[in-house]
Amino acid sequence: DRRYIMLSGISGFYSYAMLEREEGWPGVNVYQIRAVYKLDQELFHYMAISDDRQRIMPMPQDRDTGLPLAYKEAVLLTDPINPDLRGEVDDKYQYSCEDKDNKVHGWISFDPQIGFWMITPSNEFRSAGPIKQDLTSHVGPITLAMFHSTHYAGFDLTMTFQEGEPWKKVFGPFFVYLNSVPDDEDFHALWDDAKHQMKQEVRSWPYEFPSSEDFSKSVERGFVFGRLLVSDRYRRRRIIPARSAWIGLAVPGERGSWQTESKGYQFWTQADYNGGFLIKGVREGVYNLYAWVPGFIGDYANEDNILVVPGSAINLGNLVYEPPRNG
Repeated sequence: DRRYIMLSGISGFYSYAMLEREEGWPGVNVYQIRAVYKLDQELFHYMAISDDRQRIMPMPQDRDTGLPLAYKEAVLLTDPINPDLRGEVDDKYQYSCEDKDNKVHGWISFDPQIGFWMITPSNEFRSAGPIKQDLTSHVGPITLAMFHSTHYAGFDLTMTFQEGEPWKKVFGPFFVYLNSVPDDEDFHALWDDAKHQMKQEVRSWPYEFPSSEDFSKSVERGFVFGRLLVSDRYRRRRIIPARSAWIGLAVPGERGSWQTESKGYQFWTQADYNGGFLIKGVREGVYNLYAWVPGFIGDYANEDNILVVPGSAINLGNLVYEPPRNG
């Protein structure tokens, strides 16, 4: 079930997908779930992924005339339409990024000066947590909304369903944003505006306008908070605040199991200077709390499952992580 939403006065459209398996369906492996948009190659030549990853891109036919390298995605440009690109290598994996940073990317047309942007305001429906790498935009011109893939991990990230296993998940909504500036203005203003719009979408999450009962509105969600500390006698006798730790809720499992989990939802945040954390907008469900702390080896997992219901305000108090030591 793929849905599109257009709101009055909004320059773009929202879209989300609801995927479902019913009881009795056969077993299957799912390797990739995504939304793909192919733009007009005569218009869109400039791609932007981040402030420091922007460039004029090759044309699709440049790949056809180029020299394939070690794998099919990597092509040496030998006779590109734009001669300035001769000798470069084009590879869509050059433009991957971690999901925590994959919030806005897209394309710019110079004549007229318009932008086409993929904005993903939440990672809750993506697989494998905030540091999973995935594709963004690439030659085509193509813009992707990646929900699940085995990229950079292989079979371990396969979404595997057993015979008769029921399942349902909402992917999105994401926002396809369109903007423009007069031809006499700097086209980089399109990227700056797209970043500003992305921040607005993040502040608006979870959206209130989707009509599906399967998408949880803010009143149907809860939040979890607490403080994570580190006890490592080899570093310091006193307990250390887990500064900048990544802390998240995911399906109950072993330490680090969130890195291969794809069927459920995940909710992540970073701890503050004192190790305090607040995870907002959590869908109803049973979770475990996971974390890792920069500068300390190993992964943290809370011993108890956490039940989140609408309106939950769960205080976990002080949690202590003891990094593994041998000797």
